[in-house]
Amino acid sequence: MTRKTLFRTILLAILAKSAFYAGWGNAQVTMQGGKGMYRVQSAEPVNATDIFVNGTLSAFMEKTGPENLAKYYNINLNGTVGLASYLEAIINIVPYQDDLYHIFGRFGDTRIGLKYRTPLSTSFFKFGLVGFYKFPTAVWPNVPYEIFSTDKPAWSASALFTFDFIDIMPTNPIKIDFNIGYIDHNIYDRYFKAKYDQLLIGSGMKFSVRSMQLFLEYTGELFINNPEIPFSQNSMRISPGVRFMGPWRNTMDVAFDFSLTKYDSLKNSDKSFHKEYFGWKFTVGITHRFSVYKYFDKTAKLERQKQLEEMRKLEEIRKKREKANQDMERMKKILDKKKSNEK
Repeated sequence: MTRKTLFRTILLAILAKSAFYAGWGNAQVTMQGGKGMYRVQSAEPVNATDIFVNGTLSAFMEKTGPENLAKYYNINLNGTVGLASYLEAIINIVPYQDDLYHIFGRFGDTRIGLKYRTPLSTSFFKFGLVGFYKFPTAVWPNVPYEIFSTDKPAWSASALFTFDFIDIMPTNPIKIDFNIGYIDHNIYDRYFKAKYDQLLIGSGMKFSVRSMQLFLEYTGELFINNPEIPFSQNSMRISPGVRFMGPWRNTMDVAFDFSLTKYDSLKNSDKSFHKEYFGWKFTVGITHRFSVYKYFDKTAKLERQKQLEEMRKLEEIRKKREKANQDMERMKKILDKKKSNEK
C-alpha cells in the first residue's frame, strides 16, 4: 500500500466515522420526547417520516430511619414524529407517578408540543423553538420529589441553540445545546405576573466514545416572581449519563440526577413551593425508531432510499478503519526496523 493510498483510506475512515456518529445522533430522544439529550432539547428535529417511541423509568431510595426505606418511581412514555426536515411533533404521557401516599401510583400530566428549526441555522449553529401545552390529567398534581406543577392547564415556550463541532473536529465530535424558556402554570392568569411562573434553563454537552455517547447536563426551573424562594432553593440538577445501542436496534439510556437544590433556610410553610425534591435519581430508558417513508409519495421514497444507500456506503468505509490502522502499525514497524538496521 502506497502512502497516497493509505492517506486516502484514513481520510475516508475519518469521514465515515463522522457520518456514523451523525447518524447515531438521529436516535437521540429526551426522556420527555423530542430530539435532544436527557432533558435538554436539541434545536434539530428528528428526520422527516421517522417516529420514535420511548419510555423511561426513574427511581430513587432514601433511608428515613433505622428500618424505613422510602422508595419513589416515575414512568414517562413519549412519542416523537418527524413532520418535515424542520418540524417535529411531541407527546409526553406519565402513566405512573408515585405520590408516596397510595399503594399504587397515579396518572400524571400529559403534554403535546411542536419543535421548529428556524432558517437561522448552519452546519455548525442551529436555532430552534419548541412549545408545549400541558393538559392537567394528573390525579394528584404537584407530587413530592418532582418538579413544580399545578392542577391548571399550562403552556411553555423555549428557544433552543445547538452548536455542532462534527465538521470542525471530525475525530472527536461534540455537540453543545442551550435552552432558555418560560412556563406559565395557569393559562387563565396574567402572563409573567403570577408567583408560580418559572424560567426554564438547560445546557448540556455530548460526545461519542466508540459506540457509546456520553452526556452531561444542567437543568432547572426557576421561580421569577416569588422573592420568598432564594435561587438555591429552586429545582435544579446536574445529570450525567450514557447512551448506547441495545438489542433489536433499540437505543438504551442510563442517567443519574444529582440535585443542586438547597434547604438551609426554609421559612415558608407553603409546601407547593417548598416541597422536598430528590437528592438523587436513577433513570433508565429505551427508545425504538420506526420509519414510515414508504407510505409517502415516490419522491420521498427515493430521497429516503438515497439516504440509506449513502449511510450503507459510509458504514462500509467505516469498517475499513481498523484495517487502515493495522496497515499504519505495520508500516511503522517496517520503518522502525529499517532505521534500526541503518544504524
